[in-house]
Amino acid sequence: MKPLLALVLVALLLLALIEAVSLAGQLALRQAQRFDDEIVWLEGFEPARVWDAGRGDFIDRRYRERVERELRAGRLQTAVGAMRLARARARGRGMPPAPDLVAIGLETYTRAADRLERAGRLSAAADWDDTLFVFAVRDPSERTRGAALAAFTEGLDLRVRDGKPCEALARVTWAKRGLGGEIAGFDPRNEDDLNARCAQSRLRGKAR
Repeated sequence: MKPLLALVLVALLLLALIEAVSLAGQLALRQAQRFDDEIVWLEGFEPARVWDAGRGDFIDRRYRERVERELRAGRLQTAVGAMRLARARARGRGMPPAPDLVAIGLETYTRAADRLERAGRLSAAADWDDTLFVFAVRDPSERTRGAALAAFTEGLDLRVRDGKPCEALARVTWAKRGLGGEIAGFDPRNEDDLNARCAQSRLRGKAR
């Protein structure tokens, strides 16, 4: 029994050392406001700290905080990049985005679309509305799905305003294909209108 007891004690000491080093490094990096390095540090220890069932959620929270921090500082481009990493993190864990990540994602993509619209880049703004749609259209929350539909509809309008009704119509087909059927809540009259606008646009193109 003594060799077994010794092995158990060595294992416990090793676990305690891993925990101590992980915590000390994480606190030091956070105090120094090296938030990106903190995430890298935590992820490096994640596979070893198997006794902590909440370690993954804790790191997810750090990812979400990074997005919000960049957004609040007005660094929209960096916030978009941080949001991309947070989404990749969730996908890598095989989990749907947490509600607070969804909320900050909606704000990030909306602000990205609004900024480009103000700059007159209407189709580029529509691309961000489409990103929001893909991100949120399958969310369990009806309110969030409504926001996704509103963004998608706005994106269609932006493309029409940009003189690209056929591209807008193509996005309807794209959305249906991605969803494997109809777009819930989408008024079919909008598609009829886009069909008519696209046909008119093509006729004008032939007449030139």
